[in-house]
Amino acid sequence: MYEAVFVSDAHLGSSKNGKFFLEFLEDIKCKKLFLIGDLIDVVCDNPEPILDDFFKIIKNKECEVYYFLGNHEKENPNIKKLLNHYYKDKKLYDSHIYNGIKYKIFIEHGDSFHNKDIFNRTLKYSLYTLKKFLFKNKDKKAKLASKKGIYYKIKPFIRDILYNSFTKYMINQAKKNNCNAIICGHLHHPQIQQSNPIYVNCGDWLKYNSFIAEDTKGNLELKIFK
Repeated sequence: MYEAVFVSDAHLGSSKNGKFFLEFLEDIKCKKLFLIGDLIDVVCDNPEPILDDFFKIIKNKECEVYYFLGNHEKENPNIKKLLNHYYKDKKLYDSHIYNGIKYKIFIEHGDSFHNKDIFNRTLKYSLYTLKKFLFKNKDKKAKLASKKGIYYKIKPFIRDILYNSFTKYMINQAKKNNCNAIICGHLHHPQIQQSNPIYVNCGDWLKYNSFIAEDTKGNLELKIFK
């Protein structure tokens, strides 16, 4: 049994791996379970079987469950209806400090980065504007093909800049809260970076099927559920 398990970005309601994620939830044994945002996808607007099963499982878990709101929950126009239906009178978190065995951990989904980091907003807007400009003439196929090449060459470079900016921002979030570790999601990129504070990203259940586990000695480990 783990001391704590951290997981994010299952995107239930749109993910093909939804049933696999529920299998993981039923199987995992821990004292504390942190669901760090984007568990429900923004397009999921009504109660449906996958959500029935999800909330039934977390309500029946024999551990403390912490549910964090990610940007997909916050942007979902029907999230209040869904949570009132499934998770009424339960506490919901934007952020939380967890005093683990080895680390004092600041936890949040990570979407606050987009609201507070001006550099990130400028870069994302620039990429969006470039994409809109390059793809506007869809009828000119030959021209479009060459323009697409430019876009896809630039995109990884900008993505790397954003990833580095995100990591620095989240590390500063931990520092501001006097924590020596940060655990987040949002980027869909599983990682443990031995920085100071330690940066940890849960990854996702669209591609990686990853989660973070705190063992009985307080060590944080990146795991893949297979």
